[in-house]
Amino acid sequence: MNKLLSILLLLSLSFMQEPCEGHCLSEDELQGVMNDVKELQFDILKYKEIERNLNSQIYMYIQSDSLYKSQIGDLEKQLEFKEEMIDLVKPKWYDNKYLWFFGGMIITSGAVYLAGQID
Repeated sequence: MNKLLSILLLLSLSFMQEPCEGHCLSEDELQGVMNDVKELQFDILKYKEIERNLNSQIYMYIQSDSLYKSQIGDLEKQLEFKEEMIDLVKPKWYDNKYLWFFGGMIITSGAVYLAGQID
């Protein structure tokens, strides 16, 4: 009977705890690991949201950039047209006011001189 009790005692003690292969954790350590896993899952969700926001900002930047490039091209064409207009509207040599002033003085003085020569 003693043998039977000792065998039962040894078997009950050996099966009382679950066998642990590798490294076993206590309840507090297990709770800490679970909290860390939840925190990491939250971080993953947060980083995925940040990545979506950054991708949308990159897409908006690309659209803005193409719009700005087209605006720059239009402004360069406008500058070319302005240069052409300046060349077309630029006064020629005969539109010089000093030329007309002195030409008028010479013609008037010549006419007065010729009028004074008449007898």
